[in-house]
Amino acid sequence: MGSADAGRPVDLLAAPSSAAAHWPGQERAWAALEAAGLPQAIARSRVVATRVLFEPARWTAGAAPAGRVRDAARVAAGLGVLRDAVSGSLRSGRLPVVVGGECTTTIGLVAGARAAGLRPGLVYVDGGVDLRTPADNPTGVADSMALAHLLALPGCDEDLLAVGPVRPLLGVGEVHALGVRPTEPDAATAGRLGLPRTPAAQVAADPAGSAAAAAAAVSGPDGFLVHLDVDVVEFLDLPLADVPDHGQGLPLDVVAAVLQRLCAHPGFRGLCTTEVNPDHAAGPDDVGRLVGVLVTALADVADVSFPPGSAG
Repeated sequence: MGSADAGRPVDLLAAPSSAAAHWPGQERAWAALEAAGLPQAIARSRVVATRVLFEPARWTAGAAPAGRVRDAARVAAGLGVLRDAVSGSLRSGRLPVVVGGECTTTIGLVAGARAAGLRPGLVYVDGGVDLRTPADNPTGVADSMALAHLLALPGCDEDLLAVGPVRPLLGVGEVHALGVRPTEPDAATAGRLGLPRTPAAQVAADPAGSAAAAAAAVSGPDGFLVHLDVDVVEFLDLPLADVPDHGQGLPLDVVAAVLQRLCAHPGFRGLCTTEVNPDHAAGPDDVGRLVGVLVTALADVADVSFPPGSAG
């Protein structure tokens, strides 16, 4: 681990929200990670500036309008604030590290990169692929729709699509899903789209190699971003996922190895950590274990310059 004045400076951006989730809890993720010492721990290896982008947006009850995301205007407003913060961070040569919030938080990360003039790829480290849309999911829970909106699939919500300066924000070939569960409910959609993905069993057999291959596949001139949903971790190993899925996740040390390899890649441009529900922690050390994984990975970020380019 290097000194605090070395390396690419970090903007730690808190987007505390459960507005797009299945129930409350994720709006408390930032407070839990902060209490476990995340900002101070990152500061031991590099300069870090912390910003809480908005007051916690807590889930509220109510059915979604037909063909719409639940609470779409409030979800989109938070993503717009995040987009602008990420864009400013990247334009200034800093590294955005976003703490959500729901999987939809990654829409704000990618939109911010595009607003900064970059066209990065995305490594989607997640137990699922989040390809539902309001057209095929009448619950309107946007948590299951993040990648669908990044790809601007038919039937997506206009408010969320409007967060991006372009649509789609990503093409299918610019995404690689890593750690997908064997019983992924959106597998048929992923197959129809030809979404590149590495199943959990393959990642478990070769974490570093799987991460390196995914990074190489999506890292162009503007590098790549990383989406990390903690549900990719086996819930019985680290009980923090907002939507637990017992017996199908990866061991925490495997996910740690994946994240470390991704962050050390010279194309790494930013990270979004999502789906942390501190209400599910079994003990006081669980959030701290996640902090340790994040801090170790961020300490290994390659110190390369990346002036914003011209996105196509």
